[in-house]
Amino acid sequence: MKMEMSFTGKRVFVTGVDKPIASAVARAFVEHGASVAVHGAPTDRATEFTGDLYTAEGCKRVVDGALTALGGLDVLVNAADFREDKPFEQITPDDWDATIDGALAVSMFCTQFALPPLQASKGNIINVTSSYAQMGGPSGSSAYTAAAASIVNLTRMQALRFGVDGVRSNCLCAGPLEGSVAAAKSDLPPIGRHGDAEEMAATILFLASPYAGFMTGAIIVLDGGRYSGA
Repeated sequence: MKMEMSFTGKRVFVTGVDKPIASAVARAFVEHGASVAVHGAPTDRATEFTGDLYTAEGCKRVVDGALTALGGLDVLVNAADFREDKPFEQITPDDWDATIDGALAVSMFCTQFALPPLQASKGNIINVTSSYAQMGGPSGSSAYTAAAASIVNLTRMQALRFGVDGVRSNCLCAGPLEGSVAAAKSDLPPIGRHGDAEEMAATILFLASPYAGFMTGAIIVLDGGRYSGA
């Protein structure tokens, strides 16, 4: 079977495009024919929306703007996050709230406000987080790792709740990218190199495509084998 990936006529909203993975995702969807709206940074041939995603009210304003511009929604990619690396003993209530709101609440409330058009289109939710959700992370990332693990189970609950509506929800847990601070702090995974944003984007496009039509509630770990126990 020849596999051809096309998103012509599909409407996509991507958050967090100030980060490499989300930026690569937005570009890839545009290149494959989708109409794309983004939050986080300007992206060629995509409609940009600004605003504070770290409150429910801010999520609603940004999502409503994107939905109006796109005329509906087929794919939501929740990739915005906030990371505060502090030792466990030094995490303050403000640090905790900022990390949970920045990594978890964004995925929760952007999805909530985007849900009606996704139900109408029988669309896709793809939550992007770190592979530290599955196995913990370096010293200092306790709050972020807790938020990342919560996104994994949020994805599963979305799949269980909205599968009846034809809406699929999957999660990509990404390992350190080449050149990132996280990669500099970690040893090479078993595959012998760190990942790149384009590899992550390709997997996300697959998850949003008809080729993954029977896949929901899946947690895809793309980390070069680190989660295998090395």
